[in-house]
Amino acid sequence: MTDDQSPETRAEAAARDLADTGRAVTARAIREAAKVRMAVASATAKAWNDAASEDDHETIPAVPEDVTGRLEAIWADAYRAALAAVTPERDQLRSDVDALRVEVEGLTADVETVEAERDTATTQADTLRKELAEAKAEAEKWSTEAAKHEAALSAVRDQHDKLNERITTLLETQAKREN
Repeated sequence: MTDDQSPETRAEAAARDLADTGRAVTARAIREAAKVRMAVASATAKAWNDAASEDDHETIPAVPEDVTGRLEAIWADAYRAALAAVTPERDQLRSDVDALRVEVEGLTADVETVEAERDTATTQADTLRKELAEAKAEAEKWSTEAAKHEAALSAVRDQHDKLNERITTLLETQAKREN
């Protein structure tokens, strides 16, 4: 159907196509298929359906067996040819899919291994952080203890120095008395 045909010609062609494909020949179907006005589609549908009812006395005979046999042979040949054409590519694709599945399984195992290593490293890092915090706390405790001892040592030294000075003074005083 072309747009340079008359609307009536396009409508008749659309009615024929509808009937050939087993669809109902209605004004709406003709209008949609032929892109014609409803008046033209309606007239064409009425004429087509009137003519079809007059032809109802004709029956279409069944497809002869030799024609059916030939059609089945043509179908079988076409199917085999299509199967032969697609089989190598299908087999190659199946092989590719199998190889990709193996690769995915390998990569999945690698990811699981890396994740396990990450989890182990994270656990070790957490343990080390805990040990480091404990060591810092211990060092701080000892640092505080050392500061206390240094203060006590300083006090003892000061007392020692004072005692030394006093002893020296006493010795000097005694030496002067003896002289």
